[in-house]
Amino acid sequence: MKEKEMLFDEVIFDEKVYTDTRKKYEDMAEQLPDFLASLAAEGLPTDWNYFQLITDADNSFKDWIDDQYMKRVSSFDFLPMDERNRIIDQYDALFDKLKDDVAQLRRMKRERLPLFDADGTIVVDFEKIEQMARKAATTKLNSTKIQAYWEQVNKVVDAMAELRGFEEKNGLPSFVNEELVFLKQGRPQRYNLSLFLKEGGEADLFQKITTPYFLKK
Repeated sequence: MKEKEMLFDEVIFDEKVYTDTRKKYEDMAEQLPDFLASLAAEGLPTDWNYFQLITDADNSFKDWIDDQYMKRVSSFDFLPMDERNRIIDQYDALFDKLKDDVAQLRRMKRERLPLFDADGTIVVDFEKIEQMARKAATTKLNSTKIQAYWEQVNKVVDAMAELRGFEEKNGLPSFVNEELVFLKQGRPQRYNLSLFLKEGGEADLFQKITTPYFLKK
């Protein structure tokens, strides 16, 4: 017995999704060193633990800045108000200068740029990017069930074509795409296949609908 030809793929690979996903993460990887360099330029650490600390939540970096300010001012037995305000301005300026870069680092973490800790250094896992892009682009299907469903649907398609052939041969409108019209109490009633099925699809209703088209002369 000849094996049935399978019409549907078991795996669909979307090249555009693959390319777009890989590019998204590769762009992040390219930008990462610049954002870390901004931290380093202000004397801040750029190791794995500090990265995790300031990107843990939306307010993590601001909380860290505030904590550093409090440690600074509390280390003095006495601090004139002018000096206290000057220190506040310094820490506020540091936050304003770095907040956008830190926000980008948090975005990378939130969007799951694959990173790992290499003895404290933040490293991008490019093999993982490839895996993530391929996974995003790959759809696995039960092609056997799709084929079985198609075979049933195709029976309907063939039946509709056969129906239309009968209608054309007998000068009838399309019951599927148009309407059959009959009079009920002097008023035209219009039925297509959808309405016919909705109202039960029984033989007595079909006779009412089709009567005007099959009158004997």
